[in-house]
Amino acid sequence: MNIKTIFKINMGLIFLQGLPLFISLFSPEFKMMLTTDAFGDKPSPDAITMFDQFALVLGFVILGIISLIYGALSFNDIKVLKRISFLLFALSGFFALPDLINVFTGQPTAPLPVIFMGLVSVGLFYYGSKKGTI
Repeated sequence: MNIKTIFKINMGLIFLQGLPLFISLFSPEFKMMLTTDAFGDKPSPDAITMFDQFALVLGFVILGIISLIYGALSFNDIKVLKRISFLLFALSGFFALPDLINVFTGQPTAPLPVIFMGLVSVGLFYYGSKKGTI
């Protein structure tokens, strides 16, 4: 599979993973739905403030990762692209790890489709680092 295609697919998947956070920044109803999952039926104002900061910081981190992947599309050397794919595999693995830990420990976590997209991203980056082509 073309490694640049893998990067483009992962940019879309990572954006979709961040979509609930982006929506929560602009939709109070959606934010309440996400916060009540983690903080109970009536989250405190401090919990709402903490979630707002979390959504803002993580949203910018997600946009930064997407920018990094987009910038990697400018390289044409297969060795460089495979190395970048491996580094992004590690980054996306650590990005997906907290959700997996929370699933197995029964803690509040991201929705299941978001977790699944994260695992697909990890797998695609790993595949690109081993068998990607130009």
